[in-house]
Amino acid sequence: MDFVRHVHEWLADHISFIQYPKPRLKSLSGHKHGWHARWATRPPMNRLFAIFMPSMFLFVPYIGVYLAALAVVFLFFYFRRS
Repeated sequence: MDFVRHVHEWLADHISFIQYPKPRLKSLSGHKHGWHARWATRPPMNRLFAIFMPSMFLFVPYIGVYLAALAVVFLFFYFRRS
């Protein structure tokens, strides 16, 4: 199977109308990959920074209130455990 993949990659590199197949959206092994894996393995955020982040956005002129509201929503999803 590995040989077939290498042949297909070579053909896709050298012949313009042959395209390499797109990766699967869901892995066969069940492991997360791509952005989903990055989000699942994200580093922990500093809790003190998370507490003061929405209020820091209030100092941004004109759009600070909207940014603070978005920060609260982001923090809700960031700290939610799935």
